[in-house]
Amino acid sequence: MTAFRNWCSGGITSSSTTTRPTCAVDNVQQSFIGLSGSGRTPSGQDWDGFQVDAGWCYDVLFVSYIFGPIQATYNRSNLGNLYVKVGNDATAYVQDQKFGSCP
Repeated sequence: MTAFRNWCSGGITSSSTTTRPTCAVDNVQQSFIGLSGSGRTPSGQDWDGFQVDAGWCYDVLFVSYIFGPIQATYNRSNLGNLYVKVGNDATAYVQDQKFGSCP
């Protein structure tokens, strides 16, 4: 899975766009980091989202202290990458990843 630093447009946790975010925010340049297994973004840093890879299906649980739990499925089978927002109030847990269509 790939996480990224800066969300470049409006929206709330679980919002998505097909436009790759490239903006800098508060003098922090955009960057991407690969995560594996039970990996997480670096502690003490603000990471705003993750990429759902082309051809994959991700099942994600967002835990937000404002909105409560949000369950979402992002099906990118036969489609390009998708970029998903994780608000400052939330943590995203990828519960399942599968290449191809969602079950």
